[in-house]
Order: sequence, then structure tokens, then C-alpha cells
Amino acid sequence: MTGSTRALRHLGAAAALVTSLLVAGCSVLSTGTSPSGGVATNPAATPVTGTLAPGSGSAGASGSAPAQTGGVRTVLAVDGLNMHVSPALSAHVVGTLTWGATVSVLGYDPTGGPWPSSTSPGAWYHVQGATVSGWIVAEPGYTAQGSLSSMSFPDKHIDGALYPSSWTYADDAGELVFEPQEGADVPTLVVREAASLPALGAAGLPGYTPVSSSSEVVVCGYTGTEVRYQAPSGASPQVVTDAGGAKVTRLSGFVQFRATLSPTVAIDIEMNYATSADLSVYQNFLDSVRYPFQDCEASPGPSSSPSPSGG
Repeated sequence: MTGSTRALRHLGAAAALVTSLLVAGCSVLSTGTSPSGGVATNPAATPVTGTLAPGSGSAGASGSAPAQTGGVRTVLAVDGLNMHVSPALSAHVVGTLTWGATVSVLGYDPTGGPWPSSTSPGAWYHVQGATVSGWIVAEPGYTAQGSLSSMSFPDKHIDGALYPSSWTYADDAGELVFEPQEGADVPTLVVREAASLPALGAAGLPGYTPVSSSSEVVVCGYTGTEVRYQAPSGASPQVVTDAGGAKVTRLSGFVQFRATLSPTVAIDIEMNYATSADLSVYQNFLDSVRYPFQDCEASPGPSSSPSPSGG
């Protein structure tokens, strides 16, 4: 994500209208709220519906998402994502898929109509909801492959975030830790908060070398700095106790996003990873996270960045 900007805005008050339910049907998303403290594995939660409802999409990063012609995708865009009758922004909008909704993928078109602020063709996914099919832009930051679970963490100032259904989490006083439910030398995604960026402690990891950096990464309206690091060549995975008190495994790659959310809250979202597949979990989490602060609460206005909408 170096050098790119992912502008994600809060879904606002998108209505679950009866007409939307009739047109789009719904998809079930596991969701819930984590208490302060405790561990959950495939946490049970009250199902809620993700429907096609009027609204605007969010602005993701440039570049097409990978081709996918089957399976499902989950909407990451905090503002929701418009579904069109054909692969073009000028095509009629059937409705908007809300944050966390899942759709079945029917096909992929790499040469569809251009996206906002672009004159070049952009890729699109042909998707099927419960009762209607349509096209959504295949842009990173808008959707993710597979089904994701949703959870909110009030003690970490997170209204919601999406993570793999095969992962588990622990919500402790010092931090929030996600990891796969099984495997050796597993990746770990960690969220920590403090009163300020300096209070979070030093950035990076001892012995790791920065390999890329961006100070213009925008998450749910907040600009922060993301740095990716690499472990020394030949280094073996090491189990350590991190700054929040959790046991994590230091792997070959480490990525860290830091931002100030309010005068009294700063956040650190970081991940130890070994493969690009691991890194995508971090990216999807970052693209989906929702904060209970003004930049995320504000509804998109006339001056908002263009969304994948039209007609």
C-alpha cells in the first residue's frame, strides 16, 4: 500500500428499506461485541442482514483486485459498495451492498468501464445476491475474497472490523490479538491504543529493517503512517512477549500502521507475517475498520471523494 491512499468513510445511516430487501435479499454476517477481556474462537453472535440499500460507496486504492470467478466476497467498504446492472459506472445502480455483506462471484471482467478519476478500463466482479445479480468494481479496499467475521471492540475504540472466520481473537486490557486457530509459527495481527503516539512506544522492531514507508495512508478518515519491515536474512521465527503483554511469533515480515484518532487516543495496528496471504488479512482489517470518532461518523457530503456510483 506504499504511496497509495485508502479513504474509508463511515457507512452512516444507510436504511434497510423493505424495497431493498425485496430486490436484493440479504446475506448473513456473524457479528457481535467483545467485552473487555476474554477469548473467542469462531465467536457466536447475533446474525444481522447485509442488504442492498441506497447509499454511496467508499473510495479504495487504485489497481485491480485479483481475478475471481467463483466463491464469495465480503464488502470491506465502510460506506458500502454500489452494484450496477453492467460493468460501467454509468450503468443503472441496483443498490448498494453494505459493509460486511457477502455475495457469490459469478464472473470477472478485466476490461469494464473506468472507475472514478480514471479514463482507463477497470476490472469488475459479476456477483449474485439473494435475488439479484449485478456488477461491482474489482478494486482493492472495496471487497475481500471469502467470508469474514465481524466484531466490535468498544474498549479499543473500534466500532467494527472484519477478519477471517478461521481466526480467533483475544481482547485483553493491553491489546487486541488476532491469529489463526491452528498451525505453527502463525501470523499475529495486533491492535494497541494509547493516549498519544509517543505513549505507544518506539515504532518498528529491534533488528528489523524498514523496506517501505508511507505517511499518507488514510483509514476511516484518519491519516497515519505505515511502515513495512523485514527481519534479518536467515532469521528464525521467535516467540516473544510484545509491548501489550501477549505472546506473538516474530516472523520474516512486520507491518505497522499508526495514527492519532482523537486528542486522547492513538492507535497502532501491526502484524507479524511470512507470506502475502498473511499480509492480506492485515490489509483487509485496515480497509474495514470503523472508529467511533467524527471522521468515521460523518455522512458523506457533496464534497466527498467520488464513489463507485452512477446512473
